[in-house]
Amino acid sequence: MPEPPIPSDDPSPDSARLIDPKTGEPLPTADMREEFARWSRDAPSDPDAERAFVESKIEMIRTHPTLSETEKAAAVAEVLEKLRGGDQRP
Repeated sequence: MPEPPIPSDDPSPDSARLIDPKTGEPLPTADMREEFARWSRDAPSDPDAERAFVESKIEMIRTHPTLSETEKAAAVAEVLEKLRGGDQRP
């Protein structure tokens, strides 16, 4: 099995270069966000699967071992508000 790429030693925050562990050379990278966004838009949706996914995330919040009940309620409310379109931030 091939080794995964490793991060470069460049400490700058905008450095996204990956290094091939076998050659030590930088690997080519590309910004694929627009293409993935298009694939996501074009993919058929499954409302039941989407609902189950969201419900599982809410259950994860409700059973989180270190959050207080107040923090859990706030997190669930934030998820529900985003689902209603009240917060358009990513």
